[in-house]
Order: sequence, then C-alpha cells, then structure tokens
Amino acid sequence: MHTSAPHRGRIRSAVVASGIAVCFTLVGAAPAFAAPATESVSLTATPSVSVGDTVDIGLKLVGATDIFAYDVTLTFDPAVLSYVDGSATGPTGGFDSVEKSTGSITLVNSRLGTSPALSGDLASIATFTAVGSGDASIAASTVSLVDETGATTALSDAATADVVVAAAPTPTPTPSETSTPSPTTGTGDATSTPTAVAAASSSNGTGSLALTGLSIGGSLLLGVAVIVIGIFAVRRRKSVTR
Repeated sequence: MHTSAPHRGRIRSAVVASGIAVCFTLVGAAPAFAAPATESVSLTATPSVSVGDTVDIGLKLVGATDIFAYDVTLTFDPAVLSYVDGSATGPTGGFDSVEKSTGSITLVNSRLGTSPALSGDLASIATFTAVGSGDASIAASTVSLVDETGATTALSDAATADVVVAAAPTPTPTPSETSTPSPTTGTGDATSTPTAVAAASSSNGTGSLALTGLSIGGSLLLGVAVIVIGIFAVRRRKSVTR
C-alpha cells in the first residue's frame, strides 16, 4: 500500500514539532549557574597604636555564595604600615597565599581539589607593624570571586578601615641611668684633706718643738762662750796694766 503525499507531509510536520518540543524541554531542564556573590565586604583594623605596635586587619566576605576561590587586594601607606610575613590566614580547608608589592598585598584563598564551594561569612586576617606615625587608611581596593565553574565576579573599592599611629613614646630614664656624684669627688676630697692637714700639722709641730729645743740650747752655749771670753779679756787687760 502506498502512502499519499499529503499524508507524508503531515507526518514530517509532526516529527519536527515533537523535536522542537523536546529541545525546549531540555533547555528548560538545564541547571542555571549563578555567578559567585557576596552581600558586602567588611574591613576592620586596630584603630589606634604607637610606632612599633602591631595592627590586626580583619577581612570578611559577608553572606557569600558559591565561592570556590577569591583574592582581595589591600592597599596602604608603606611609610606607616608594613605587612608581617606569614601572618595571613583564611577560611579552613583551603590554600592561602600572599602576593606582596609596595603599598599593597593581595590575599588569595582557594579550595583544594574537589572540595565544595563555600557560602556564608568568609573571614581572613592579616597583621601589620606600625613603622611610622600618621593617619593610615587600609582599603580593599579590588575583590575577585570565583565559583566552581570559573565564573568570576569583580568588585572595586569594597571597604576601608582607618588606623591612627602615634609617635613612639620617649623612654623615661631609670635611676641607674641618671648621673650621681662619684664618692671620690667632692665629699671624698673634703674628708681626705683634713686628715692630710692634720698629719702635716702633727709633723710640723714635732719639728718645731725639736728646733725650739735646739735654739734654746744653742743660745745658752753662746751666752756661756761670751761670758768666758769676757772674763778672759778682763784678766788679760789687768795683767798688761801691771
């Protein structure tokens, strides 16, 4: 039996229509992948420190969804703050790394292997040292979020935090560092001087007494000698007169 041409045309139309319907069904059933997102980015910092102190920076992706990896660039004044190597940490179960440049660091966190993407509040911490005084502003200048398929969401100027760094306090000298008069100066000389004077006085006194005794003895001898010479001279004059 032969099928008529109009009948064959109706069959072809039905097949085409069925195919189109199946295609629309498959397209409607295909999963829709949403780009990774976060409700907001927060940045906190130790508000007030002195030169030499540490500054803790807290970064949080608030209400994140479908995050497999992210990187955040923090910019700062290198004359006021310096990043402490090895201090950055991220969410557990991932790989953390830091890319450093003058005046900025980029915090990178990525899930490992087949680990599922993360959602919720994702926190990271980094520590800086205050190396100079002044007002410092730390900014999350760029944020890049990546999901499991490689889709990326980029944010800029997401958050800032301010730090006031005061000059280092002047150290107060301890009592041991203050200068005190040496025991041998001033008082020592004053004490030793009377002793030396007393010794000299004692020595001079003894010498004076000895010299005085000698002077008296010498005067007596001289007087006796004068008397003897006088008597001798008188006797001789008498003998000449006779």
